[in-house]
Amino acid sequence: MLSVARARITEVTPGEAAAQLSKPGVVALDVREPDEFQQGALKGAVHIPRGYLEIQVAGKVPEPTTPLVVYCAGGTRSAFAADTLAQLGYTDVVSMQGGFNRWKDEGRP
Repeated sequence: MLSVARARITEVTPGEAAAQLSKPGVVALDVREPDEFQQGALKGAVHIPRGYLEIQVAGKVPEPTTPLVVYCAGGTRSAFAADTLAQLGYTDVVSMQGGFNRWKDEGRP
């Protein structure tokens, strides 16, 4: 299932994600669990745990053309989330490869 989802989405490196997030209007979407989010997150990230994505996203990101950089801890949940968001009609979604762990390992804020 993961390989199918990855074939349908766009994945970006943390560096590419940082470049996208520096642009106005781009939203970081954190799909980790609440305890993971509380340990640290990208600045200004919108938090929706993966298990609640389908029922909460429209309330937190109402415009389906909003550019989204989706991340989790390691890149798996975000890949599934990006695929789901596309199926829900979101048109500008990428998943960050390696997730928050890779972001931190690269020394990013």
